Amino acid sequence: MFYSRLRQSYCASAAGAYGRLLCCFCVLLLFLTSPCRSQGQTWQIAGTVYDETGKALPLVSVYINNTSIGTSTDKAGQFRMNVPARYKKAELVASFVGYKPEVKQLQAIPGRTANVVFKLDLNNTIREVIIKGKHDKHWRRKWRIFQNGLLGDSPFARQCRILNQESITLGIDEATGLLTAVSSEPIVIENPALGYKVTFHMNKFESNGRKTFLSGYKFFESWPADEPEKQRKQIHNRGMAFRDSFRNFLVSLSKNTLEANGIEIFTMKTTREFYLTKIPLEKEVTGGNFSPVTADSVCVFDKTKGYFVLHSRYPLLVFQRRLYNSASVFSDYPFKYSQIILPNLYCTFTDNGWLITPNGITIHDAWAREGFAEMLPIDYPLPDDKTPPTTITLIQNPNRAKETIATDLKLPAIESQQTLLNKDCLIQNAAKQEDGLIKPDYVMSISESDNSGSVFDLLKRIPGLRVTFDAASNNYKVHFVENNTNLNANASFDNTVALMLDNVFYNGTDTVIPILNSMTVRDIKSISAVRYGNSAAFGARGANGILIINTNK
Repeated sequence: MFYSRLRQSYCASAAGAYGRLLCCFCVLLLFLTSPCRSQGQTWQIAGTVYDETGKALPLVSVYINNTSIGTSTDKAGQFRMNVPARYKKAELVASFVGYKPEVKQLQAIPGRTANVVFKLDLNNTIREVIIKGKHDKHWRRKWRIFQNGLLGDSPFARQCRILNQESITLGIDEATGLLTAVSSEPIVIENPALGYKVTFHMNKFESNGRKTFLSGYKFFESWPADEPEKQRKQIHNRGMAFRDSFRNFLVSLSKNTLEANGIEIFTMKTTREFYLTKIPLEKEVTGGNFSPVTADSVCVFDKTKGYFVLHSRYPLLVFQRRLYNSASVFSDYPFKYSQIILPNLYCTFTDNGWLITPNGITIHDAWAREGFAEMLPIDYPLPDDKTPPTTITLIQNPNRAKETIATDLKLPAIESQQTLLNKDCLIQNAAKQEDGLIKPDYVMSISESDNSGSVFDLLKRIPGLRVTFDAASNNYKVHFVENNTNLNANASFDNTVALMLDNVFYNGTDTVIPILNSMTVRDIKSISAVRYGNSAAFGARGANGILIINTNK
């Protein structure tokens, strides 16, 4: 029986108890050893940071996003850092209080130093917002929503402290319950549970208390406790945070170790509101709605690109059998679970579990509640870390040694998406013909002041486009008003406007809305709309109108 493991004890195993009795000397070495001193070669990044007047800026934080690899500029505004050779690319961030952060995408240059020049502009927009923002009588309620959305709901969150909360201004739409936050400076979070101090340059924050959308740049600074016993506890907590994370799920997929990590996956042909009542998992499986799947059936490694691909035609339901959950909606499977929805049917990630192309991926339930309290840097040393495969091979049981290439995988959805990505001329030729197929009816101008709002605030300015927040679904609805007739005639009709993002076409509420939610106004280079008959090139998929967005890639 697929859930025969249910009879196993839910109590945590004590088998690792002896492993936690590490000597003090070894613990200190783990904390004092920088990731940049790891084995293997390194490449260098050097450069200078200026302000908008050309004056060198000292004490500017320069770091690789989502890592603990960073430094600061000297009196002459110069910096230099070593990067482990395994990082072939780097998203380098320069961040300083009162200035807009600047980001550079770098490629490793073996045997040479990558030279970078940053020019930081004053962040006048944030300052204007902060001046207007004041604490009101509902501030404690708003702060609780913000803190829970930022830090998560794990026991570690209670130990975290936001050191500069006075820099954060909160606003809430009382009609929708949607809270937004801006900060006049990078947010500093002290996490004694994991031994990190995290600097977060926040670009966007929205939360309704249940769903949170945030984006920004993160730098992790090792912050070990003073006492050896507490240091041992921090190392243990790091391991526990990684073991229970979505990132560990991706690593387990890449290494085909789901079983060893107590992880079980099902595809769901039909999703349902699990929260309405308890349901037996066995009934869903025997009825054919849920199907158990293995790592090799949903994960492949692409040698030519150097990354892994998670793919599925259906949403995934992932159980963590090591984590007992008495409140589980599955009456016969009381474990923590998460739902993963792949709007474009695939996403890509690295061998250490970091998403490269999320493609609008949305996560619900347990992993959706992860926050900074459980977050680890990309360069956190993974257990039994190994190099990725040297061939494009299905991630599978060693007894099955079949090798394949991407085109042998029979994944039409992935192949068609890649075709659209790699052959932009299919779309651009239509535009060059000037035959009106995708000629926009409205072109919007974007100013600096728009950066303080959300993408949905921007969309409200498009004539005829209705942007509303639906409290029942806790999500936005975006559609042209002339489509209301169809909606009223058929409650199941999806009249969400389609999206052309960087020459890639998306349609449907479950795809378009998560993508818009994940964007900031600063991401957008240009935006226009096709409202009437100019979407004929896309047939029925463009019948609801099309948003055309190009980003600052």
